[in-house]
Amino acid sequence: MLRTSVILVASFGLLAGCASSSANAPQSNSPDAGKVDYDVGTPSGGNGGSSTPAESDGNGSEPAIKGRDSTTTRGASVGPKVVKRIAASKPPKAEEPETPAPAKPKPGRATSPNGLLAEAFVIPAATEKLPDFAGLTPKKLFIANTLDASGTTPLAGLPRGLAAPLALRFTGTVNVVTAGEYKLCSASVDGSQLYIEDTLIVDNDGVKTEAAEVCELVSLDPGEYKVELRSFHVSGPIVVRLAWAEGKDGTPAAIPLKSLYKPEDADARVKAGK
Repeated sequence: MLRTSVILVASFGLLAGCASSSANAPQSNSPDAGKVDYDVGTPSGGNGGSSTPAESDGNGSEPAIKGRDSTTTRGASVGPKVVKRIAASKPPKAEEPETPAPAKPKPGRATSPNGLLAEAFVIPAATEKLPDFAGLTPKKLFIANTLDASGTTPLAGLPRGLAAPLALRFTGTVNVVTAGEYKLCSASVDGSQLYIEDTLIVDNDGVKTEAAEVCELVSLDPGEYKVELRSFHVSGPIVVRLAWAEGKDGTPAAIPLKSLYKPEDADARVKAGK
């Protein structure tokens, strides 16, 4: 009995000492203590993650989505307003070396297929814009080998006695063998208009004091395209030019004879005078 009492007293003393030691020992922190609190307290970016200063708008609201950096396109070049695309009416002709056509073919020999049919119309001297050719009857027809007439270079094929004031209409086809963007131009004194496949491409109309050239950029595939150039001239020498260049930065040059083809009935019409 005495032994049992001694054991109980010793046990109570040991328990009391452990409790006192635990109460006086310093508190230890776990490695993750505080981290969870900071994560919970950080404002959310709206997608389950924390927001960064670069994404925050500074007002505690959700950050706006960043747009694309506009400086990535500032250096891009700006092309023409419109690049017209025209479909050819025929496949391209095989390109042949350019040879000058004789002014007067010898009897019995075939004439060259190259050139344009030209129609000349008498107009009033007070004309200020291109006339309606549908209501006019041509005074003279001839074949123009090229359209590159200036103040010092007369229009190729122009018959003697034809002079301003008059209107001219040139028809035929232009042969394109290489696909690409072409700058098509008309220069004239006075007005002119260029049609490709019956579509107005260049509008250079109106009375002028000196030659003015207007160009438009057109996308062309290989093919043979209907071409029509209209012009009028109220005074002075006849100045008219049909030119082209590859690409918007090319230098226009007169379309060569080898790329121009007369209508099939052109020679017969010239011979008949209608």
